Amino acid sequence: MDARSALKEKGALVEPVIRKYLDSENATLKKMLAHTAASGGKRIRPALVLTACEAVGGDSEKILAAAASVELLHTFTLVHDDIMDDDDMRRGKPTVHALWGIEMGIVVGDAVYAKAFESLVDVRNEGIDDSKVLDALETLNHANAEVHEGQMMDMFFEKQKEVSEQDYLVMISKKTGALIEGSVKIGAILGGGTDDQVRLLSNYGRDIGVAFQIKDDLLDLTGDEQKLGKPVGSDICQGKKSLIIVHALAHGSEKQKKSIFNALGKDCDEEKISEFIAVLNEVGSIKYAENKLSELIVSAKKSLEVISDGEPKEILLGLADYIIERTH
Repeated sequence: MDARSALKEKGALVEPVIRKYLDSENATLKKMLAHTAASGGKRIRPALVLTACEAVGGDSEKILAAAASVELLHTFTLVHDDIMDDDDMRRGKPTVHALWGIEMGIVVGDAVYAKAFESLVDVRNEGIDDSKVLDALETLNHANAEVHEGQMMDMFFEKQKEVSEQDYLVMISKKTGALIEGSVKIGAILGGGTDDQVRLLSNYGRDIGVAFQIKDDLLDLTGDEQKLGKPVGSDICQGKKSLIIVHALAHGSEKQKKSIFNALGKDCDEEKISEFIAVLNEVGSIKYAENKLSELIVSAKKSLEVISDGEPKEILLGLADYIIERTH
């Protein structure tokens, strides 16, 4: 079984637990909470919690509620992101605020947020030591704070003409990497991992989280439109700054920078996008991002040397490979 199939199976184990926590005695609220889970998703984060637990010799069946907690926190961020981005659809379904209004969308998001911490505390009912649960709670809370900080940084960057590479990498390591890192770390903690295992598995999670975002940025420029489900270069038209753009603005000539600024956030047709991509290739920015992606995957795999060979390790290694190989 490949890594994606294995992770999908593990994610499916958490589905009924997620739905249990997205329940309410109030029929209307119950419907709203259930809707947040209806759009599904890959459930990569809860699957990583379970896999990391198994990788250090723990019993993943005992921490299904903890696996649900990270997905509930992720779901909360999506509900609020949809409001901020004024998105009426997510994965082909109407968003919460599109159905019930912005005010109710905020409240529903907050309710899901509370459920995330409730579910993590409940792993005590499975005999998990209180000190481990407290460490896991601290990890979830830290990831939550980092995600919010990363989101704020991203919003600030939209108004800045130029952003340094270091600031950009810090931003995506928080916005995208923090909850993936937190998922792996929570699994390792609750599975009884050593300090070194917890630390290095956390590093693995952070690396693949950042790598996943860089791959997304590359696919936006080099992917297949049919597989992506959106036009190539759509992020350019929306004015989004990626590692590729940040590198090009730092290393391009004045003429190349002007060309980039003239395209970012503007209405652009296929010809303009092709010209834009040509400029990025001239500067070497696409190749630079590909190299950075490879470095992160090498680093992530090296961190896995701290765990014994076996199926959990193979799954984690396979996920790292998939990030580079994926086409959408």
